[in-house]
Amino acid sequence: MTDPTGPPAVPEGFHAPPAAPVLAMVRFQVPAAASDEFAVGADGSLAALARARGFRGGRLVRAVDDPEAWVLVTEWDGPGAWRRALGGFDVRQLLTPLLGWALDAPGAFEILVDRDGPGDAVRRHESSLAPDAATATPGH
Repeated sequence: MTDPTGPPAVPEGFHAPPAAPVLAMVRFQVPAAASDEFAVGADGSLAALARARGFRGGRLVRAVDDPEAWVLVTEWDGPGAWRRALGGFDVRQLLTPLLGWALDAPGAFEILVDRDGPGDAVRRHESSLAPDAATATPGH
């Protein structure tokens, strides 16, 4: 007898393909007068994100030709890991004050093809987006 409140049954031997890794980028435009404050907050945010399950790596970077342009770049096992990390208390506490400088732009990208170095093998990943992801809406 199956439990109607439990998770749906998964056929034995079934393995869902792993989700494509996710590259998350938050772009910021930070006035020069606030750059020290921002850098400390962003460093703390990156440390908090690094403690989350599914974190693969991250960087805080600044544009070489525009010292007010910053990007917080992180890589995740998949979209679920990235979304769960954003909900963490430490992450919300540290990242939220910085979001006043954030630019409104897409921030999470599936990594479909990657390679670590010039001689390394190419890795291809399956998209986890539904075929109708760009057109589907709740209730339709």
